[in-house]
Amino acid sequence: MKSIIRGCALAGLLGIIAILAGGFLAYRTRSDWLPMMGRALYVSPHLQRADVIVVLGGGDGDRQRYAAELYHQGFANYLITTGAPIGSDTGARELTARGVPRGAIVLANGTQNTRQDAELSRQLILAHGWKSAILVTDPYHIRRALWTFQTAFGGTAVQISPAPVVGGWFNADVWWQSDDGFVVVAEEYLKLVYYVAHGYITLSVILKG
Repeated sequence: MKSIIRGCALAGLLGIIAILAGGFLAYRTRSDWLPMMGRALYVSPHLQRADVIVVLGGGDGDRQRYAAELYHQGFANYLITTGAPIGSDTGARELTARGVPRGAIVLANGTQNTRQDAELSRQLILAHGWKSAILVTDPYHIRRALWTFQTAFGGTAVQISPAPVVGGWFNADVWWQSDDGFVVVAEEYLKLVYYVAHGYITLSVILKG
């Protein structure tokens, strides 16, 4: 019995040493593997002319700025803006302040998350007969957003093109060095798991890349 106890104690001690060593190694090599976590959330832009630009609510204004830039560059004649409260014109004001005509803006108000953004955008895009959309959001959010939209638009002919914000605050190579970066990356990985578990993102969409 004593030999069994000693064996268990030794195994436990070796396990603790292994965990500590692994943690130390992970910390020392963090500049190698942490950037990969940030980059994995990113999707390279695929910019081509489309019927509409969908700019997702949230962020710090970079999304609206970049969507307006794409509009002025002629990538689409219309924009859908999501996430403002029902009855509010906030989403439109942020774009008109950047020179987008009010008549070019369609409000998708009342959405509170990416899944709802995708579902309401689907309704609006199909109702207008549009066949292609450019999806604008922050780089850390673009992969989950794109997969969610592709899932929502499954069975339709609508093409969704990713357009992660250019010139924003997020830096995938050093995200863990700021509180905001740490929070958004951690949240994205948790939300990805949640969205897949609840079917908001399908496996077929993930496998297609």
